[in-house]
Parts: sequence; C-alpha cells; structure tokens
Amino acid sequence: MSESVAELTQKIADLTARVAELEQENVALHQLIAAYKQAIYGQSSEGVDPEQANLDLGDIDPNAPLPTPANDDDSAQGDGKPKTPRRGGQARRNRGALPRHLPRKHIHLEPETDSCPCCAGTLHKIGEDVRELLDVVPVLYRVLCIHRARYGCRTCSSAVVQAPAPEQPVEGGYATCTLIAQIAVGKWAWHLPLYRQAKMLAGQGIIIDRSTLATWMARAAWWLRPLHECLLKAVLAQQRVYCDDTPLPVLAPGTGRTKTGRFWAYAIDDRSWSGPAPPAVAYLYAEDRKARHMTEHLKSFTGILQVDGYQGYGQLADREALPITLAYCLAHARRKF
Repeated sequence: MSESVAELTQKIADLTARVAELEQENVALHQLIAAYKQAIYGQSSEGVDPEQANLDLGDIDPNAPLPTPANDDDSAQGDGKPKTPRRGGQARRNRGALPRHLPRKHIHLEPETDSCPCCAGTLHKIGEDVRELLDVVPVLYRVLCIHRARYGCRTCSSAVVQAPAPEQPVEGGYATCTLIAQIAVGKWAWHLPLYRQAKMLAGQGIIIDRSTLATWMARAAWWLRPLHECLLKAVLAQQRVYCDDTPLPVLAPGTGRTKTGRFWAYAIDDRSWSGPAPPAVAYLYAEDRKARHMTEHLKSFTGILQVDGYQGYGQLADREALPITLAYCLAHARRKF
C-alpha cells in the first residue's frame, strides 16, 4: 500500500531534523579535532598520532560536562554547593607551615616597660605570640688558613717533623672540595653557566677566570669517574632497566654554532611494585643517536630493556650473544590506537 502524503511529509520533516542534528554534531567534532591538532603541533614531549583525530567517537558527546567525583572533598561544600575552583588546578598554598628541619633563630621582643599602663603595677607574663618568617643567610666565602708547624730537635739538628699537607682536589689549586661541589651543582643541577658564576664571584670581590672554573669541573669529573662507573655497573646488573635519550645542545668549536648531542639515561626503579632494586639512574653522553652507542653501552647487559619506539633498539634484540628483551612503553603504545 502506498504511503499517504501526510506520512511522507512527516518523514521528510523527521529527516530534516535529523540532518540538522548531525550538522551540529559535525561542528562539535570539528572543534574537537581542531583542539587535538593544536595539542599535536604545540610544544609537547609526547605527541599524538594525527590519525587519532579521525577515530569514530560513536555516541560520545564532546560538549557533555565531566562527571563530578562522589567522594571529592573539593568538589562541594557541606551545604551541597560547589566550591569555587582553584586557580591553576589543584593549587596548594603554604600558609605559615614552614619546614620543621630548618634551623630556628629565636628573637624575643619585650615591652619597653614592665609597669601596667593603668595602675603602674608590675606586669607578669601570661602568654606570647609566635610568628615564623622564612629567612636566608647569604653565601659566605671564607679563606681557610692551614698552618703546619715545624718541630725540630735540639739534639739532632737535622731532624724536622711536620704534619703532611692535606690533599687538595686540584693539585696546586686553592679551591676546596666544598667550593668545587657548589660550582658543579650550580652548573649541572641549577643550569648556571660558568661565566655567570664567575660574575657572581666577582660580585663578592673574588676574581676567578672562567677557564679556571672549567679546569675545576674537569678535575671534579676525574674524581667522580670511579663513582659513575660503579653506579652504571650497578644499574646494568639489574634484570629490568629503563632506557631513553634526550637531545643536548653542544658547542661546535670553530663554527660559532651548536650541534645536537645525546644524553642516554639508564635507570631502575622498583618502588611502584615494592621490588628489590633501589631507584638509580646513570647518564652516558654520545655525539649522536646512532644505535652503535647503545650497543656499546649495553654490551654486557642481558635482561628486559624498557624503551620507546625508536627503531635503533631493534639491533639489541637481534644480537645472538647476551640477547635483550625489549618492553615498549605504554605511553607510546597508545599511538597505535
């Protein structure tokens, strides 16, 4: 039986409404894809596969509000009204609770008189207010004067006794281990170049050339090399090791420019599952990212190596002697979906 005009008209109206609904959904999906593309091409250490933006989202409404956790104390007040969200996410401000391990210097302030302003009677202490302020003692450079007395015998005029001079980290230098350690930590941990530290020393009236500081750093590296070798040996002796590299700008002498070197990190950390291995990381430098550097670093390692998707790791799994099992990172596995 043929459909009536009224039924056809109703179907056309339903289809028109459905088309309008799909157009709105299409606009929302295009906005979501634009946001994904912004995240992809922005500065990020972990990109997203562009193909993920074309996945079918099904019946997911991109404009739907996120669900509120049932047991979130910050989501609602006692009267059921939502709290004002903190600026910048989960911001936690420290108001007056200074760390307990810091040394305290107590300053006691007393009134100018111990007489009552009303009856001129003697006042007695009924309590006190204590306020803690965070203070700093500026860096104090000092000179260690080492006196080595010489003793001689009145009977044997040729006998002279003197305490041996303490060994210094730099032969013939005047820097102590404490000063060299401070410069090394400032350079490598806090990213203070040597020329800037030289200016900071000059601000204290201490003139030291940058080349002298560089010599101290080379000497400190010489002293620390056995410790680094011991640390690397302990890390590679474990059954599971994490490996990754990061680019490092390195001066290219004679060109006035920098080239890209690599810092390879080999780390262990079993704390997440209460394993036996303590957390540790050892770094090795290489002038590029070629696989031969990893082969040299891991020539004595056998076990599980957790890595990213860099294809150079495949040579480690294919070697016959001391084979390595590659375990890929879950954060990188999401690129395949």
